[in-house]
Amino acid sequence: MNTRSQIIAAWCGPLFMLLFGLGWIVTAGFFPPLSPELGGVEVASFYQANPMGIRLGILLSMWGTAAFLPFSAVIYVQLARIEGPAPVWAYTHLMAAAGTLLTLAFPVLFWAATAFRLDRSPELIQLLSDLAWLPFVGMTVPFLVIPICIAIVGFGDKSQQPTFPRWACYFNLWADLLILPGGLVIFFKTGPFAWDGLIGIWLPLIAFAAWFVVMAYLLIKAAQRQALAAG
Repeated sequence: MNTRSQIIAAWCGPLFMLLFGLGWIVTAGFFPPLSPELGGVEVASFYQANPMGIRLGILLSMWGTAAFLPFSAVIYVQLARIEGPAPVWAYTHLMAAAGTLLTLAFPVLFWAATAFRLDRSPELIQLLSDLAWLPFVGMTVPFLVIPICIAIVGFGDKSQQPTFPRWACYFNLWADLLILPGGLVIFFKTGPFAWDGLIGIWLPLIAFAAWFVVMAYLLIKAAQRQALAAG
C-alpha cells in the first residue's frame, strides 16, 4: 500500500487552495472581484496601481495549480479501486480533472498578459481582463463532472466502510448545484449572477473550497483504513 503517497496527494488539495488563494486573493488583490460594470479606464487603473503584486500573485497561483494534479490522481486511485476492472467513471474523472486544470491555467495566463503591458489602451486592458474573468468564473464545466463521478461511484459502493459515504455523495451533488450557476456570468454585468455577485462567485467559491477540504479528509481516512486492513 502506498499510503504515504496517497496521504500526501490528498493534502495537495488544501495546498492548492492555499497557494492559489494566497496568490489570487492576498498578493494580486483579485478578491472581491472587479465589477463587470467598470469601464476601461477604471479597469486599467486597477492593474496599473499594483503591477508587481498582481504579477507575483499570478505566479503563485500558477504554481498552486500544480498541486491539483496529485490530488486528482488520488481521487482516480480510489474511484478505480471501487469500480474494479473497468473504471469508467474513474477515467471520466481523470479527463475532467485535466480539463479543469486548463480552465484554471488559461485565466491565469490572461491575467498575466493583462499585467504584462500596462501601457496598452484601457480598452485592450479591459478586453484581456474580461478574457480572464469570464472563463475563470463561467467555465464551470469540466469541473462539474468530477463530483458527479464521485457521487455515482460512491452510491454504488456496497462495502462496509465506503470511501465516499452517502452523505459525501450528496455533498458532491450539492457542491455541483452551487457551482453550476457560475456559467450564467456571460449574461449579466450586474446583480447576483454577475461575476462579482452572490450566485456568480461567492457561493461557488465557498462550495469549491469546501469541496477540497471535505474530499481531502475522506481520501486521507480511506488511505489510513486501507493501510490498517492490509496489516
